[in-house]
Amino acid sequence: MIQPRKIATAPGRVTGSDDDVALQVMVPRRIKHALGVKAASEGTTQRTIVLRALKAFGFEVGENEICDRRKAKP
Repeated sequence: MIQPRKIATAPGRVTGSDDDVALQVMVPRRIKHALGVKAASEGTTQRTIVLRALKAFGFEVGENEICDRRKAKP
């Protein structure tokens, strides 16, 4: 059985639930760029956009899993 890898994070960084695992995919450079631009323009994360897209495609994704998990800036 393959075990999820623990991801090192900076101190104080919010990483989500214990069920979160890393996913790495290769996409065309223009898609990666467009995803970054869209996330920045919406003030959200690339993760949020990808999870929304997966939900729209029919995957079961809860709203609590889609929310932005970054810490709010004071």
